Order: sequence, then structure tokens, then C-alpha cells
Amino acid sequence: MKITIAINGEGRGHFSRARAIAEIVGKSHDITFRAPGHLADELSELFPDNDIRRIPYFSFAQRGFRIDYRKTISSNARLFLEAPAIHRKLADELLSEGCGMVLSDFEPFTSRAARIAGIPVLQLNHPGIVSRTADLSPAGLAAKIVAIYMMAGAKKTIICSFFDGDVGPIIRRSLRDRKVARGDYFVVYQKSLYREMLAPVLGRIGEGMFRVFPDSRECYEDALAGCAGLVAPAGHQSISEALALGKPAFVIPVKGQYEQELNARRLRESGFGDYAYIDGLESGLPRFISDITRFETAIAKWKDADDGKAKGRWLCRDDTLRAVEIVERFIASCEWDRGRRMDALSAPLLASLVP
Repeated sequence: MKITIAINGEGRGHFSRARAIAEIVGKSHDITFRAPGHLADELSELFPDNDIRRIPYFSFAQRGFRIDYRKTISSNARLFLEAPAIHRKLADELLSEGCGMVLSDFEPFTSRAARIAGIPVLQLNHPGIVSRTADLSPAGLAAKIVAIYMMAGAKKTIICSFFDGDVGPIIRRSLRDRKVARGDYFVVYQKSLYREMLAPVLGRIGEGMFRVFPDSRECYEDALAGCAGLVAPAGHQSISEALALGKPAFVIPVKGQYEQELNARRLRESGFGDYAYIDGLESGLPRFISDITRFETAIAKWKDADDGKAKGRWLCRDDTLRAVEIVERFIASCEWDRGRRMDALSAPLLASLVP
């Protein structure tokens, strides 16, 4: 079947999940990617035989270590108004390509276009977890409204999450194939914005304890597989990759980014790691490092538990293959539905030809 995988451009998690699914599903199906321009070159390198189509995306505006909601709204307003025309254009493209199904990771334009074209959509993402959170605060309600908009048009929705998810972590092949060991260093994945604040804290703790990324001289996957724990922004994918490898995580959420703050709170509740805002690093990070054995024990205990009740709401295993199985079942149902529709359309014609 011809499948379109549509990827949201805000954050790396959408890209990583789509990549992990495509690496497997692409062996038996013809995949076209639709993604923002800043992801297109990397997709082309990873999937040189697949078509990459560029699409716009809604983005957050940040002021320092907080989300700037006024600027976020104003910068996305024009795109929101242009969305209906974009949907119609994309719908025509999907039909002309013979697309039979869309797999979307929180990408709203292709999903709506597919609905216009009558093409089934499977939403597989993490941010939709906010719709399952019992939070009636203004921030919680706003996050739910955004999630509903971003996921509209789906025939089926699967939430990938280490807490309350339908499936747990989805991780790319380059991580799944790594040999896991327990080293005496911590991997730090930092945004450029955080570098100035992080560097002094890491220096006071001991620079030799950390391997800081991005770093073109070192392999992130090897470093993560061999570390004692991860220090990173509070995006779900970073947390998931660490937990799937049995590594505790310490995360730094952006204030006002509801999903990141939710990820951080749930990470602390799980016992698999901890968090602090940027202004709390000085005390929070050393405390995480000193408690690392407690977090490691909690992850190991969860993974060793055979009883579903003992595992509870947390999901920290590598669930990539189970996610792919769900995707493949959805694809099969689309093929069956399409065959049934074709039979229904052709039946009157065939009847008229039979004497």
C-alpha cells in the first residue's frame, strides 16, 4: 500500500517515532514522507529511496526559558488562516499519488487533507496524552484544545507514552541495536539556549562525569547505551529512549510548555527519574546524581515484574514492535475496506455484463 507518514516539526520526538516506524513498515509498503523543511534533508539521508514532500508547521515561540504565548499566537495566525487552502491542495496531492492511508504524528495539515480525500488516518503520537489528563486548569484546558485540533480527522488514535499510554517507548533501530552497559558518566543533551546555564553547574559537579551532546565527534547512541543516566530537556522521546535502555532521566522542562511539564511530573511520580526548572539545576541535578541507584532500582523492578498490576500505569519497555503491529493491523483494515468499496462499486457494472 502507498502510505504517507506526516511529521510535526516542533521537537525531535515526532521525527524519531516516525523514523522508527518507517524503518520497519517501509520494508513492505511504499512510503512518502510529509515533513517541514528543516527535517527534509535528514529524512532524505535516512530514506534515500522515498519521496519527501515539504509542509508547513505550527511552532512555539520562546522567550528565555518560558513559552511566549502572545508571540506564538501571532506568529502562527497567518498559517492558521491559510490552512483550508493548504488542506485542499494536500488532498489533491494525496489522491493523485494514490495514497491509501496516512500515519500522522501530531501533524494537522495532512490529517485534515486526508479526511477531505476520504483517506483513513492513524494518529500515533505522544502529545495527545494531555487529552487523558484530568486537569481543568487554564493551561490544561488550553493544551487539550490544541491536542484536539492537531489530531482531528483520525480514524484511530494511538498514544505513545511512558505513562498512561496505549504503547510505551518507540525507539529507532540505531538505539535498539546497541549493547547496553552501566558506565560511570552521564549523557547531557542540551539545547543551545541552555548551554550558558548548564555549563557552570556541570563544572561544579565535575566535568569529567558528563558527555555533552550534540557533539559531532561522538556517537550519541553509544554514549546513551553505556551511561549511568540522561540529563535532557523534558521532551517525551528523550525520556522514553533512556527508560527503554534502563537509564534514569533528569529533565529540564520549559515553563509554560504544558506537555513538557506533565512529562516531568510523571517522571518524578514513576520513580524513574526527576526534574528541575532551569533555575533549580544547582540543587536538583546533584540530588539526582546522588540518588541514581534508587532510580535504577525502580526501573529494574518494573521491568522484572510479570504482573500487569505490579507494572501499573508506567510503560518503560521498548514497545516499537508492538506499535508496528498495531500500524500493520490498521493498514490491513484499510486494504480490506478499500477492497470492499471497490467490490461495491464494481458490482452493478459486473451485473449488467452478465447475461
